[in-house]
Formats: sequence, structure tokens, C-alpha cells
Amino acid sequence: MSTDYTDYTAKIFNDPSYYGSGCTPEDADAICGRLAALIKHQFPGIDVAVWTETIGGTAGTSGPDQLVCADIDQWISDHWTAAL
Repeated sequence: MSTDYTDYTAKIFNDPSYYGSGCTPEDADAICGRLAALIKHQFPGIDVAVWTETIGGTAGTSGPDQLVCADIDQWISDHWTAAL
């Protein structure tokens, strides 16, 4: 796997409802900040796009190699709770 992820973008949401009914907008912003930092640490050079609405969109990674995207998405799925 490549060690340079500059051609990849991970999309995460800061919609409070995405993180649970007790999540405030401020909580969601903090979670996204921590999650973005975790992703950037694990995948140097990756861009993290924070989306404000989950309606009509999905979280996920885009980039030139779909297998790498799937690996990044799996890592995020396995580790996102560390940002809570």
C-alpha cells in the first residue's frame, strides 16, 4: 500500500444526528476534528472533507485506487469511535 495519500479524500460528517441523539453541534465539530486528525495521522497526505449534512450523501473515501479507498474506509469504520 502507498505511504502517500495525497490523491485521496476521506469524507466525514459533522451532522450531530450522525453521532447520536445526545450529540450537540459543538460535540459533532469536536468529534470531526479528532477524527480528521486520526485519519491524517494514519494516512499521510490525505484530504479530509467535512460535510455538514448526511442527507443525500455518504461518508467514504475517493481516490484513484478503489482497493486503497476500501482499506481506508475499513480503517475509519474500525477506529472512528476513538474520536468520541
